[in-house]
Amino acid sequence: MSTDALDGDDRAPMGLVTDHAEWKPVLDALESEGIPASAARIQQEHRWDQQAVRYFMGPHVKIEIRDACTWAMNESERIGLEAKLRTAAPPEWNGPDLVIHWCRPVASEWATAWLGAIDKLWRDWRRRRIADDAFEDAREALSSLHRRVWDEAEDHGPLLPQLGGILAEARRHPPAVRQFLPLLVSQVDVAEVMDLMRRIVRRSARPEVIFPATGWKHLSHGLGEFIVDGWSIQAFKRNFGMKYVQKARSPDGRTGDYEAFAAREGNPFSLLEDHEQDAICEILENP
Repeated sequence: MSTDALDGDDRAPMGLVTDHAEWKPVLDALESEGIPASAARIQQEHRWDQQAVRYFMGPHVKIEIRDACTWAMNESERIGLEAKLRTAAPPEWNGPDLVIHWCRPVASEWATAWLGAIDKLWRDWRRRRIADDAFEDAREALSSLHRRVWDEAEDHGPLLPQLGGILAEARRHPPAVRQFLPLLVSQVDVAEVMDLMRRIVRRSARPEVIFPATGWKHLSHGLGEFIVDGWSIQAFKRNFGMKYVQKARSPDGRTGDYEAFAAREGNPFSLLEDHEQDAICEILENP
């Protein structure tokens, strides 16, 4: 799912960085107090540098802690825990722009169901199975339900059945059929790259990571590259696996990039089924 959100009119988007290695000491500090790392949600301002083809992290950081134990703490206990978390935070970000919010915990049943629903919505929209207007309506409907549980502490039980209904309604509105011009001789077809990806899933083709040299699992918020069956694939990774194909070059020199794919059927990775996407991500992370 998309986790970016504007946090103030003059700031860059905030992106999830909870699983970044530089923030692990904060999670360790929580766990040393008996609070699970899963209770923390860390967001950091980030700006995309087109020339460097990577994100640069900004000063604003928001750490949300949602746990029954911290919610029940008194003020002095929270002050003590906050001091410990700030000591564990990366020194360059431990300043006035780092804020810690103590939030009411939300039932894991709701969190799992809602995250699953929003993920399915995004995946089906990227597969061109849901029209843009229907996607926006469904996303707002899901967000509205989440705010009722997250911010207003409404009982989530009666809202659970509505998640499936919102998805079903969105899927009843596919986009209009589009007509595409013939491919240029220098272009790669979306279907070709999808077929290559499916060979990876079937283990009949093995990707070899070229960048980063340390392996795919060490890449975060940037472009990586791997070769497979004579193809070169550049792909963007956010936190795990792959987000989309940025550029593909065939063995005979034809190419396709993000913009060209978007102008046609869609991104080759995004058009794959859920289990295929998940399998590729796992193979890249653990070759």
